[in-house]
Amino acid sequence: MGKQVSIVKYTGKVDNMVGYYHKGKLYFRSMPEQVNRSEATKLAAIDFGTASKSGKLVRDALKQELSIRHDSDLTNRLNAAMMKVLYAGNQERGNRSILRKHVSMLVGLKLNNATELSKLLPFTPKVVQDGNSLRIAIPALSSEDILHTKNTTHIEIKAITAGLNFNEGNRQDAVSDKVMIDFRQPAVATELILPFKAGDDETVVVLQVKAFKEEQGKLCALGNRKYFAADIIDIIPSLEEVPERKEYSTMPEHKAHQMAHSYFAVPQLE
Repeated sequence: MGKQVSIVKYTGKVDNMVGYYHKGKLYFRSMPEQVNRSEATKLAAIDFGTASKSGKLVRDALKQELSIRHDSDLTNRLNAAMMKVLYAGNQERGNRSILRKHVSMLVGLKLNNATELSKLLPFTPKVVQDGNSLRIAIPALSSEDILHTKNTTHIEIKAITAGLNFNEGNRQDAVSDKVMIDFRQPAVATELILPFKAGDDETVVVLQVKAFKEEQGKLCALGNRKYFAADIIDIIPSLEEVPERKEYSTMPEHKAHQMAHSYFAVPQLE
């Protein structure tokens, strides 16, 4: 496997060579002359395609409101998480589908792998359904409560929701609500309120924390990944509590990650 270091950069197929990204770096390798796949491998590829499409649905739904720099391995990690959801039921190989009762397995997924919410915030956010709204209470927080850099003057806490229908491949536009905490002002409790409509979709709820520094009256986002986070904190509606993943999954966790990295070593055409 060669690593690209020159100014000429490309991804995808060029003649018999393929360029691709891996962990933020460009690599290239030659295409195999012939690929022999067993029937089991073909069926596994179909299942992986289902999982990767579901992962892309999540990314596409959230990207318009998500405003942190996610890590370069997010696609692989999300695909691995969706594969575990896919394999959670005892279904026919090559014909698996995402079951609604298992989507809650995505709760806790970090969209920035460098930091999780629990390292930045002193409380565990809870989503409360109130009629046609989802509410997240934010307690009064001061600079002593939130992990931050010395030059941080403001912290933005933002809730994001997006409705997803995995089996139909449809999504609703993401919506958000946010609060900006000024460390120079007295701490005040508040609440984030998001619209909610019950239906056949799963509503993914993400809470994002982002640090800012005020310079000459303007807020500038800080770039240190240790001090911003975005986690999936809930899936609404929660149809039922899912037992530990190992009771459902027929695929070990290390195997799911291996398949995700294997399939995405060469970019997939859409």
